[in-house]
Amino acid sequence: MPTLVQWLDRIQALHPREIELGLQRVSEVARRLGVCKPAPLVITVAGTNGKGSTVAMLDAILRASGRRVGTCTSPHLHVYNERVGLQGHPATDAQLCAAFDQIEAARGDISLTYFEYSTLAGLWLIAQEQVDVAVLEIGLGGRLDAINLVDPDIAIITSIGLDHMEWLGDTREAIGREKAGIFRAATPAVCGDLDPPMTILEEARRFGAPLLLQGADFGFDMGDATWRWWGRDGAGAELVWNDLPLPELDLLNAATVMQVLQCLASPPSRDCVCIALDGLGLQGRYQRIEDSRHAAQLRVDVAHNPHAAALLLEKLRRFKLQAGPASRVHVVLAMMADKDQYGFYKTLESAVDFWYIAAFAETRGLSEQALFELLQAQGAQVLGPHASVPEAYERAMGCAAETDLVLVTGSFVTVADVVRHVYAAGSNPTPSDSVR
Repeated sequence: MPTLVQWLDRIQALHPREIELGLQRVSEVARRLGVCKPAPLVITVAGTNGKGSTVAMLDAILRASGRRVGTCTSPHLHVYNERVGLQGHPATDAQLCAAFDQIEAARGDISLTYFEYSTLAGLWLIAQEQVDVAVLEIGLGGRLDAINLVDPDIAIITSIGLDHMEWLGDTREAIGREKAGIFRAATPAVCGDLDPPMTILEEARRFGAPLLLQGADFGFDMGDATWRWWGRDGAGAELVWNDLPLPELDLLNAATVMQVLQCLASPPSRDCVCIALDGLGLQGRYQRIEDSRHAAQLRVDVAHNPHAAALLLEKLRRFKLQAGPASRVHVVLAMMADKDQYGFYKTLESAVDFWYIAAFAETRGLSEQALFELLQAQGAQVLGPHASVPEAYERAMGCAAETDLVLVTGSFVTVADVVRHVYAAGSNPTPSDSVR
């Protein structure tokens, strides 16, 4: 039996293209595997940003209510196993190898991409686990993403921003239409974007999907130590929950999750929601990590497009407000070549004092020299270029005062490089925020 590493090497090499949108091939293999409906209740999550946080909150709350939950997410941050969650735990190597073995036997001469293998493995393992609820994250777009072979019982769109434009279109309207491809007739749809493109509403009408919108049908208000959610219950009546505990994740997504829960036949109780949300965090989402070798605060965030940067900007402004005028923000940045580096920088520019530019060992990565020159041309306070993310990180920490913040961002790979480096340095780092 091949090891997981051997399987991953194999499926990476089998298909000539990394991405090939379309459902015909993967749907046929799913039919052969019997995983087109992996659980009695399926919730599908699409969107530009906020998908991972939404899945994490749904998973935590549903499990707190006694339900058995399986999740599919992508990409992973540290290890491939993170892509499939079974009752709050990542799939084991043995489970994933068994799934790939089943897929290989079922596919015959059908060619599958790396992501399609991952999707089918997740669906097969969730079905084997006999969970009550499957929460499935769309990897790219919606309409033609492999996850969309499964008909959801509730469809979620978290946000619409400009990303993956070579595949989805170069306007929010075009991207919105692609993501709305997860809607189904007479199936509840929930959109967390405060300013959704009209195509979301148009597609909901075309599909005949009842659509609930953030800011119109539900929303939130933030207090000093708690927050308030308002929305609609399953019968459409107004509902308000006051004094909810704050998670470490964005309340925009938390409010969306709260409305989704009300679409269930038996929504979780307030107690279950409060227990699950209190301090809930997620790896790589403005996550605080302690590096005992350095005095400055360290945060990591996988944001990699202007829309995600806008959410990150609010957190940086809050840090400066709380830490005082003498505190500075140092950003360690490395990005993929196909992302909007200029838009990402311009969004964060007002809250960042110094930029430490680097690159990572990834074929899609932008060179450190190109990123350095781009920011330098904008008049940014740039240091580098550095040949690696750990090198840039150590320089940032060397320059930062105890009251400063060092933020590592720009990509999942950027964050993973620093986290591995901190652990390898033997400083016994521990995540300061609750990550479940």
